[in-house]
Amino acid sequence: MIECRGRNGWFNLHEASAYKSYGGRVAVQMRSKSPYRDMPPIYFAGPREEVLGLLNELKAQIEED
Repeated sequence: MIECRGRNGWFNLHEASAYKSYGGRVAVQMRSKSPYRDMPPIYFAGPREEVLGLLNELKAQIEED
């Protein structure tokens, strides 16, 4: 189980999704099972290359021995 910390404290990850939005931007959101609100606890968006760079950097950190 993946635990996350959002604006209202700790929660268990229920769903993570990514999508392309306008102008070459992408967004990533992570949600709990809490009832729908206007914004997920963790959400980030930016230019596609910057988001991919961040995700690749995080992946590299995890893969380090």
